[in-house]
Amino acid sequence: MSEEATEMAGMSGPSPGSFCWTEIATTDAAKSKEFFKNVFGWEFKESNAGGMEYNEFSIAGGYPAGGLYELNPEWFGGNPPPPHFMTYVAVENVDENAKLATELGGKLHKTEDIPGVGRMAIIEDPTGAKFAIYQMTAGGHHG
Repeated sequence: MSEEATEMAGMSGPSPGSFCWTEIATTDAAKSKEFFKNVFGWEFKESNAGGMEYNEFSIAGGYPAGGLYELNPEWFGGNPPPPHFMTYVAVENVDENAKLATELGGKLHKTEDIPGVGRMAIIEDPTGAKFAIYQMTAGGHHG
């Protein structure tokens, strides 16, 4: 989630339990951007995401609703997942929520700090559906 989107969400951030961001992981970012631009009229803006090309999308100049990026096989030891959407749900504490999810039969796949923005984790529910949780850093700044 971008700093700009975090700032626009307000100091308190998104409400716990609400959908707050969507990422599109693709094997061809240019092709996907063109597709979604034509299908929905989305606008794309490159943002700084730790050295990777990350394209935030918005509707008619609104604040970003999510990001689109190209899967890099190297990130997955040469075996990347297929293209997919990842929905983020806001939580008050990523680590506590991830612990609860695993106690309830979910699987934790990854936790990561997003410098200057927040903390996230990818979780799989007991049926195999994956989603992400997100905790905004107070004031939209890391640590």
